[in-house]
Amino acid sequence: MKATISVSPELARYQRRWLVTGGAGFIGSHLTESLLGLGQSVITLDDLSTGHRSNLEQVRAAVGPEPWSRHTFLQGDIRDPQTCRAACEGVDFVLHHAALGSVPRSIADPLEANAANVTGFVNMLVAVWDAKVRRFVYVASSSTYGDHLALLKVED
Repeated sequence: MKATISVSPELARYQRRWLVTGGAGFIGSHLTESLLGLGQSVITLDDLSTGHRSNLEQVRAAVGPEPWSRHTFLQGDIRDPQTCRAACEGVDFVLHHAALGSVPRSIADPLEANAANVTGFVNMLVAVWDAKVRRFVYVASSSTYGDHLALLKVED
């Protein structure tokens, strides 16, 4: 039998300030909703190149006015070091989801993919370090597996 650990009571006990990069994307907006529902303050950073304001509007409708008042949206690009620094000010935790996924997109425009996925990542690391953020969580994409047709990705 597998043991499960719930972090919800611990999160609800202590209010922290979170930054979710790629926060207007599918996963980022769901994380934002969960965090706001647990009484956390959340900044979402997104350039809206693949994320959508409508995802955040769904979060707003789901959580209601009081939790939504603890949310700040920053439209900006992680390829800009200043934007990363500004987003990290006063933040306790960063959940880094901003990226340009898609193997075909990275082949069609490798410089753009590198700028977002490599330079943007390094910009976030520097900003997190400079702001003395407590924890940085990097999330990788299934694009790592390449253009594989199977829906279940197996790491072995």
